[in-house]
Amino acid sequence: MILVTGFGPFLDVEDNPSGRLARRIDGARVAGHSVYGERLPVSYDEAPAMTLALAERLRPILVVGLGVARGRMKVMVERVGRRPDPGAIPDVGGRRPTARKGAPAEVRASLDVEALSDALGAAVSDDAGAYVCNAWLYTVARALPAVPVGFIHVPDEGMSEERLLTGLARLVTARVGA
Repeated sequence: MILVTGFGPFLDVEDNPSGRLARRIDGARVAGHSVYGERLPVSYDEAPAMTLALAERLRPILVVGLGVARGRMKVMVERVGRRPDPGAIPDVGGRRPTARKGAPAEVRASLDVEALSDALGAAVSDDAGAYVCNAWLYTVARALPAVPVGFIHVPDEGMSEERLLTGLARLVTARVGA
């Protein structure tokens, strides 16, 4: 099982392309594995918690989050999640991230970022932003040390299902072949 999450609406993004994509690939097959796609609320607490609950139930071999990066012109695979800032912009529920004293300043994506970016024809980024996408990567990668976890930012127009599924297939095949 491969778990892919995207996000729902937030701020002035009424139809989030990341959530649409996650839902569209739900039930697809990738390199012999089923894909479970889920749209999450843009919530600092709920999005990571829902992902971790799904991971516990589904026992995926790979967890990939998707988010929209407004203003970016290309697909970006994120390498680093930074400790969420309690002063960040409030999420859709009006909440800010919880302070995490003593937590590491950064958490790296645990999947092969370069292999995924190559497979997608994407760029690599060291800035997952300062909003819920960053908090998702930081929290989920930290909480699932035995599962490869990564995050992909898509531009406003999104990304095709075929491109994502082909990229995931290449990543899974390379990982299994290694």
